[in-house]
Amino acid sequence: MSPLGTLRVVARLVKMNVMLTLEYRVAFFISMVNLVLTPTIALLVWLTVSEAGVPLPYDRGQFVTYFILMGLVSMATQTWTAEYVQEDIRYGDLNKSLLRPAPNVLHYITNNVGEKVIKLGLLLPPLILLGLVFRDALQLPTAPGRWLLFGLAVVLAAALNFLLDYSIGSLAFWLQDVSGVRSLERLLYGLLAGRFVPLAFFPPELAGLLQALPFRYLLSFPLELLTADLPPSALAGGFAWQGVYLLGFLAAYRVVWRYGLRAYAASGA
Repeated sequence: MSPLGTLRVVARLVKMNVMLTLEYRVAFFISMVNLVLTPTIALLVWLTVSEAGVPLPYDRGQFVTYFILMGLVSMATQTWTAEYVQEDIRYGDLNKSLLRPAPNVLHYITNNVGEKVIKLGLLLPPLILLGLVFRDALQLPTAPGRWLLFGLAVVLAAALNFLLDYSIGSLAFWLQDVSGVRSLERLLYGLLAGRFVPLAFFPPELAGLLQALPFRYLLSFPLELLTADLPPSALAGGFAWQGVYLLGFLAAYRVVWRYGLRAYAASGA
């Protein structure tokens, strides 16, 4: 298929998934409320602790900026692919996908993008309202370059999350249920990606480990670009780690998918 033909297929699939998403407006509205409510509760808790006089690595402005933007970054980078991939493999629906001209992974990419188009529209109003409530402390960078770097980091984080989730779902070629693996990954993500606690709050002795693990680059690193004054070396190092993990996750996906299809065919599906 030519590049132009591929773009046309992608555009059609994204449009189709946008329309499918509109059929579940209430469910996605509830999901968006959760994306705003969880960081807001965390923000209020940490502001209370900070105002009690406890010395913390962040000031009020950093807290507000970090947790308000967390909802946006979480929505832009999150993925829900593993469960659907697992179901396709377990129930044989993958057979239909294999007969299509477009690869299976492209269907899930466009589903991810299509849903995010709708979710962004639902998420922005409450985030803007929250920003107005804390406008006295919200500290958004004014330099366009910082926002460009932030956008690049978010795109790379979204790709990392997708490849990791897709690979976990593909383990259903061998496992009866991958929900345990995904639950463990979500727990580690919450702890080590900065969702529960900013990584700056961890002991300095763990800084090297947190920088080497992939979880920081799934959520925390994009947020740090706007809330922390990272030196050029830290910026270069962060993007380098994202690039390394992107290549690693892509290789892992290809290996899992290649050998998984062999096992799938051997089972007579």
